[in-house]
Amino acid sequence: MAYIKIFPIKVTVKKAISYITNPDKTDEQLLVSSFGCSPETADLEFAMTAEMGKNNVMDKGNNLAWHMVISFHPNELSDPNLAHEVGTKIADSVLKGKYEYVLTTHTDKDHVHCHLIFNATSFTDYHKYISNKRTYHKICRVSNRICKDYNLSPSMPTSETGRSYKENLAYKAGRSWKAKMKYQIDRAIWTSITYDEFLIKMKEAGYEIRQGKYLAFRAPGAINFINVKTLGTYYADDHLLVRLEKNRCQARTPLKKEQSVRLFAKMTACISEHDKAGYEHWVKLNNLKEAARTYNYLSEHNLLNYEDFKNHIADVTAAVQATETKIQNLQTKLDTQRLLQKRCDVYRHCRNIVLAEEKALNKNAYRKKHQAEYQLHDATLQELSEFGIKKLPSQEKLQKQIQKLENELASVQKERIQLQADQRTLRIVQSNFSSMLQDTDILPELFSDETEQSI
Repeated sequence: MAYIKIFPIKVTVKKAISYITNPDKTDEQLLVSSFGCSPETADLEFAMTAEMGKNNVMDKGNNLAWHMVISFHPNELSDPNLAHEVGTKIADSVLKGKYEYVLTTHTDKDHVHCHLIFNATSFTDYHKYISNKRTYHKICRVSNRICKDYNLSPSMPTSETGRSYKENLAYKAGRSWKAKMKYQIDRAIWTSITYDEFLIKMKEAGYEIRQGKYLAFRAPGAINFINVKTLGTYYADDHLLVRLEKNRCQARTPLKKEQSVRLFAKMTACISEHDKAGYEHWVKLNNLKEAARTYNYLSEHNLLNYEDFKNHIADVTAAVQATETKIQNLQTKLDTQRLLQKRCDVYRHCRNIVLAEEKALNKNAYRKKHQAEYQLHDATLQELSEFGIKKLPSQEKLQKQIQKLENELASVQKERIQLQADQRTLRIVQSNFSSMLQDTDILPELFSDETEQSI
């Protein structure tokens, strides 16, 4: 399992990165990786991106970067290399190639854990990263999904309203009276409709009830009563009533029901009233509708042979997989192009400062003042040579290439949505077609003489 905490960095990024890249903690920096920057110059590149954000009027908030800590339970994951791999996948899935980051894995504690420091400003659109409950739960969902891929138990909250990170850990472990009480209140609420029913279920669970200005419970074996108001707004008296009201609304049958719901209601009414003839009539009509729907699809796509139909399903499935692969390739190309654009922008900015040295009256003082830009200039030049760039491409050319890739990616994603919709339809049609072939009473009514002549 992986536990994740995230907090802002508002003072100095250099000191934070220096701490997480400590050779004594990272196996002589073998467990250090980065994206969009070099660990040695990450603070300078973060600052450069933030400065570009200010120039593009995108500067909001005073956060310089974000620091995420990903901890693993020692009984589940103790291999630092595997932990670093999991941390990299979490970072890439959350940040989506839009933010520079430095990721390290520390082995100096009893449990392996990763430190991820990423820029608060995106180098693709210069927007600030927003950290709130919604984005935190998104990180948790990503973490749980990746943990499942590595056979690690998911442990992060995804939508538990009203619980902080620390409260959620206590809630799952059941280490406090409040955590146990929250759990029991939730169980009682989920299965209750009225307030009295909720209280009865709490009493059956062994809790003593005190009703005064505030509702309070005392757990079995506890000394004191605990007011529900101290559990958070989600468990306050008024909110409990709101949750019970939602249960009542869900329990009622909606007045405006979909056709499938109305048909189901008629069918169940026929069964409950022992109306065998009415039930058989409903089934016959419903089967005819499904059979007609299936036949229309098959005739429209010229798939009246079942083998052709199965081949059509295989073709659509292969097309979906092909679009998935194409999307991944395009996303990789787009990320690479955006990274190249970022490198070029940084290099241009630093190169202008380096060239301006010729006009400086005191060259030594000028170099000392712009020492960071000189260091970043050399680092970026080295990175561009690793990209295979000998001549710096123009900003317009890079932007056109990025725009072309973005348009192509959007087109393929739209194609994938349509193919997935076809795939869902095919599953229904396949089920209907199989049932139709097994039902000898339906076929004669569906394929009349007139229909047979048209085939």
